[in-house]
Amino acid sequence: MKTIFYIILSLLIGLIGIVFWVYFYGIIMPLYPFIKDIITAMISIGALVIAWKGLQTWKEQITGVKTYKVVYNLHYSILKLRNAIRYGRNPAIWHSESYKAIQYARAKYPNKSSEEIENDSHLYVYEMRWEEIKNASTEVESHLLGAEVLWGAEILELMKPLNRKITELNIALQQKFNPELRTKKTQEIFNIVYEGGEGREEDTFSKDVHEAIQKIADYMKSKL
Repeated sequence: MKTIFYIILSLLIGLIGIVFWVYFYGIIMPLYPFIKDIITAMISIGALVIAWKGLQTWKEQITGVKTYKVVYNLHYSILKLRNAIRYGRNPAIWHSESYKAIQYARAKYPNKSSEEIENDSHLYVYEMRWEEIKNASTEVESHLLGAEVLWGAEILELMKPLNRKITELNIALQQKFNPELRTKKTQEIFNIVYEGGEGREEDTFSKDVHEAIQKIADYMKSKL
């Protein structure tokens, strides 16, 4: 904008100089209509240039706002998914959570007896936890569409490692509570289902999830 302003200002100063030069030689009146037309044309061109530049700036601002909104919403929903995964793998089950799981199962499976539901309360705890993961994953997918519109399929490729970990956790949970479906060793299932199952500060599964999310976050920050 400053460059355009200085250009127009220089042109106007030049025209004013011409006017004074013509006036000095006493021929201002015959050339007045011509000079007026030139000045009017220059002002019109300057106004059009400024309007075009303003439109471009407005478009850039709108795009920037859209990008920021997509980055914020997608990153926020991914962090919610991370927390849901972390909570879903928590080996501790509190009495209050077991109670909620029993109420959940009674509403969802009315044909099952209370005794059967209470005996399988841990199963329903993990079923409730998985619902939280699934809901968080659905929220991520809803924001991922806007990211794909802005950046193309590259963001989808970056999401694949995280989605694989979610699938891996789902399979491990299925095999934990359904021994007849097992294709993994018991210890392997244990390490996936339970955070800290490997006896480390950050187990392999948690580390993989963290790295997948960090790569997505770094990519989104580069778009701001």
